[in-house]
Amino acid sequence: MLAVSLPTLILTLVCAAGFAGADYFRKAASSHMPPILLLTVFIVGQVPLLGAWVSYTGAFAVDDGYWLYGGPAAASGLLANLLFLMALRVSSLSLTIPVLGLVPVITTVFAAVALDEIPTTQQSVGIVLAVLGLLSLYVPPENPNPISVFRRFATDKGARLMLVVAVLWSATAPLDKASMALSSPESHGFIQVCIMSVVLIGYVVTSQRKTISITRVGLTPAMLASAAAGVAYAAQLVAYQLTLIGVVESLKRVIGLLSALLLGRIFLGEPLTTPKLIGIAFMVIGVPLIILPPLF
Repeated sequence: MLAVSLPTLILTLVCAAGFAGADYFRKAASSHMPPILLLTVFIVGQVPLLGAWVSYTGAFAVDDGYWLYGGPAAASGLLANLLFLMALRVSSLSLTIPVLGLVPVITTVFAAVALDEIPTTQQSVGIVLAVLGLLSLYVPPENPNPISVFRRFATDKGARLMLVVAVLWSATAPLDKASMALSSPESHGFIQVCIMSVVLIGYVVTSQRKTISITRVGLTPAMLASAAAGVAYAAQLVAYQLTLIGVVESLKRVIGLLSALLLGRIFLGEPLTTPKLIGIAFMVIGVPLIILPPLF
């Protein structure tokens, strides 16, 4: 039986709730700011928070081999976050966020193909449920047949962009864990946001020919998203040190799925349909079966 300590559970819940809140605030800000500018505010806003974490603990430490993993982690995270914001800008929260439930599916399939790690029966059941659940979200009410479902998914720009995000983030967690074996969680988190901030600020300053204009209606949710994500990221890195990545990712994805559905309905007026409810239920069951150690 899988045992999780209380501190680990609390950190994982903070991580999951923080990222869920950040998803909503980024969606709220996405219609008022261009993606690259929103991403800059989102990432740069995390630098003071994670810097304060390093300063408080005094645990800044980086070994020579860190950059072999830390560099790709930063590049993957930067591109994934940009595509994430682009996806939210063109599609609804309750349709795009659940695509991230494919992260463990992609990771498991990659391991099977590249490493000959054949999925267990439990994982296979989880993959089927997760994929069917995601497709259920895209059932057109006027024409609910399989061809229409695949066509709707394929023609939804937000879904396509988020699928690339899922592929990128399927590699991020292992890179994070490898990086922290050569540093501390505080150091890794701070270095990651600093690298991305330098790249983003440099791009914005050199490429923006027009005057940069940020309205309060866009800046406020962007800053709230940054604060929520900074706390969530710190909690996630510490939780990775205390338990299996699968435990953290499983709870994070489940809460993210449910939050996307509820927040999309309550605050953004997105429709809550029977196929959506069925799809989320399938994914909430399926995703943990893929990630967690054998339960039966």
